[in-house]
Amino acid sequence: MKEKCIVLCRVPPEVERIRALSLVLLSALAVAASGAVAADKVAAAYPIKPIRVIVPFPPGGGTDFVMRAIAPQLSEQLGQQVLIDNRAGAQGVIGTQLGARASNDGYTLTIVDAATVISPALIDPPPFDVLKDFAPIAILVEQPYLITLHPSVPATSMAEFIKLVQANPNKYNFGSGSAIAHVSQALFYSVAKLNMTHVPYRGSGPLMAALIGNEVQTSFTGPGAALPQVKAGKLRAIAVTSIKRFAQTPEVPTLDEVGFKGFEIRGWFGMLAPAGTPRPIVVKLNGALNNVLSGGQAAQLLRERGYDLNPASPEAFGKFLGTEVTRWSKAVKQYGVKASD
Repeated sequence: MKEKCIVLCRVPPEVERIRALSLVLLSALAVAASGAVAADKVAAAYPIKPIRVIVPFPPGGGTDFVMRAIAPQLSEQLGQQVLIDNRAGAQGVIGTQLGARASNDGYTLTIVDAATVISPALIDPPPFDVLKDFAPIAILVEQPYLITLHPSVPATSMAEFIKLVQANPNKYNFGSGSAIAHVSQALFYSVAKLNMTHVPYRGSGPLMAALIGNEVQTSFTGPGAALPQVKAGKLRAIAVTSIKRFAQTPEVPTLDEVGFKGFEIRGWFGMLAPAGTPRPIVVKLNGALNNVLSGGQAAQLLRERGYDLNPASPEAFGKFLGTEVTRWSKAVKQYGVKASD
């Protein structure tokens, strides 16, 4: 009877395997659950120390202006100091690379402009992959570009400028402070059949100094840097790159109006974190930034400089980034623009 019981009660091998697998799965689920709880606790306490925001351009440019306008209210929203770290070089590439390699704990962020989606298409091998190396947090503002001239250039309209440059090939220089400004101008001058020499600068701050000093005679420049100089009479605006006229310079026509139908280029600024930043932290940062953009001194200051404020979710910003990468990569290949041009 005892022997029979032993035989009948023996567990088949396949049942043992299922039981062992179940134990492994239960253990994995327990670990995952504890990890999720720990991540939630970290996110709930975040931030517990100052947050560094890398600005990949020098002080005085559009990206720097946007971040300095936002930083005080963002500090209030998060209850911690927001520290601005200007890391200029290679028209934004050096600082953006630094941001991509930072720890993904939410304490190092990077404010970027449209150049972020263009630089990888200009450099071989690409310095970073904006869609893989970063977690999108929020798009902050959008802007048109003002096409500005040094006052010494004998042209007061786009038609006069085109005629002047076509009559004097390679006499005039155009400057850029970012990859977006470089590619935008190369694209436009190719369409307009203008031959000029490109001079790159580390950001729109140094570019403004060069343009005012007549080192370069023209540029596509964001309103954050260009508008004060235009209003002061130090630069002349002859066109704007949006389809509709720019509210801050209503007397300046659009490229569409002066014969380049449908030609529109808009810049933007957004906030990124390193890839792998916990989702609850990304959501918390997105909410804080959107609150800043929804009202208060920062929003007023940005609107006064002509920026369009467009709060959006991380998912919407991520989708937008994908569209921009495709668009500008295609433009770089189509017009054969190179970083050395």
